[in-house]
Amino acid sequence: MIRYIGKRLLWMIPVMLGIAILIFSIMYICPGEPAQSLLGPSATAVELAAKREEMGLNDPYIVRLGRYLYDTFIRFDLGTSYKFGTSVFAGLMERKQYTLVVALLCMALQVFVGTPLGIMAATHHNGLWDRVSMFLALVGVSIPAFWLALMLVLIFAVNLGWLPTSGVANGIASFILPCIANSFAGIASQARHTRSSMLEVIRSDYIVTAKAKGLSSKTVLFKHALPNALIPIITIVGNGMGMMLGGTVIIENVFAIPGVGRYMTDAITARDYPVVMGGVLILGLIFSLIMLLVDIVYAFVDPRIKAQYEGKKKAKKAPDVGTAKGGA
Repeated sequence: MIRYIGKRLLWMIPVMLGIAILIFSIMYICPGEPAQSLLGPSATAVELAAKREEMGLNDPYIVRLGRYLYDTFIRFDLGTSYKFGTSVFAGLMERKQYTLVVALLCMALQVFVGTPLGIMAATHHNGLWDRVSMFLALVGVSIPAFWLALMLVLIFAVNLGWLPTSGVANGIASFILPCIANSFAGIASQARHTRSSMLEVIRSDYIVTAKAKGLSSKTVLFKHALPNALIPIITIVGNGMGMMLGGTVIIENVFAIPGVGRYMTDAITARDYPVVMGGVLILGLIFSLIMLLVDIVYAFVDPRIKAQYEGKKKAKKAPDVGTAKGGA
């Protein structure tokens, strides 16, 4: 397992390299002038040219890309913000806790609400609960998060006054509406995939045999059916975390949460490209680590994966039969 984790960590290097090249290329071809954003509309052509030269914007694409990759992967420096003149890494670290709180709370809602909904829908297949759950799931995957966020603010914050409209000054209450809006689609997706996976397992012969032996419905469900349906469910959880991280960019702006997402959005408006590229890299790294964790959980949930890996390891150690006979 340690060897497997080591290989996966090494594979993350080309993945992060590809993300860095892609986001740099996108920022390079994007319209807009960082020097103009910094100096304002009243800047003269001479001032703009001097500022571009100072920022290295006059260099060719390949030179700027090489300098960016060297600073990022050799010096581990994400650069300096054009707008604030501060370290991009420091700025991201100052705001990371808000983004992680939103993403982790959304992930918890997806798992602990979406999974039971899917299980209940599967165990009451074609019943009233199944139809209601799948209707809510269909609505969940159809509603845009930003529209749902605005409706939640209008109903629960403006009209009813139960929850704050924006900011983080009210503690955990400030994250209730953002997390519901950001996780609603994830809950719906989790419920649908859990239902599908559970239905496939419930119809299996060994589940029918377990029921024929007289085992209780709870034992059959949680001891036999659910463990064998976990692989697709875990995959959705891992992918959902990426969706939650991406959704924070919108949700943090709607609710004025000073996290990484809002930091990146403000940077896009100000043409502060180092902040945008650094934020994408950090979010990409977090998502890559989450998918690595998902793969590790696979081995513990499904013994077949662990047995397959151990079988390959033994096959590599075993001597070739033909070679052994020839040597004899």
